[in-house]
Amino acid sequence: MAKAKRAVKQEKIPASKVSSFSDGLRYPWGAPKRLLNILWALIPILGWLALVSYSQSIIRAMIAGNKTSLPEFISFGENLRKGFLLFVKSLPLLIAYSLIFSVPGIGRVAGFIAFAFFLPYLMINLFVTDRFEESFNIQKVWDNVFNNLREYLIAYVKTIGFALIYGVLSIILIGIPCLHFGCLFFLAEFYTNHN
Repeated sequence: MAKAKRAVKQEKIPASKVSSFSDGLRYPWGAPKRLLNILWALIPILGWLALVSYSQSIIRAMIAGNKTSLPEFISFGENLRKGFLLFVKSLPLLIAYSLIFSVPGIGRVAGFIAFAFFLPYLMINLFVTDRFEESFNIQKVWDNVFNNLREYLIAYVKTIGFALIYGVLSIILIGIPCLHFGCLFFLAEFYTNHN
């Protein structure tokens, strides 16, 4: 049985399915006017919830193959409704992560591992499936992240680079929407290739 499991090898993803770092940096600029959707964040709580739903739309568009521009923002009311439901579904995962991280010593190490290797994939999984139980599908993370660790680390390092560049550009404000709307570009691509 163990030999049979080891015999199943993950397929190598063709280079054409992996975006370059510059592709990720360009992504938020595919439809520049849609970057203005960040202004919904100026409405406390309600605007933030609407942006949670818009982030889900972005992830789903990336998974569906749109890696060139941000999707359209549907009506504020619809985004608000969906964002609230998604927030409620993600809350148990965020609470569980906080509890792990709050344990002194070993909890910090476990929290870092969860933050780096589990949380991004589980959140994307929740955004794609829209099912609460998928935010705790640890087996799926184990099968897809840890069996493709090299590719995951490359996507993660690209994500850090993306965050650093647009984080610095946030000083002149334009980096803020790019950072918010495009930060999961490489991890969403990894999810697409290893799901």
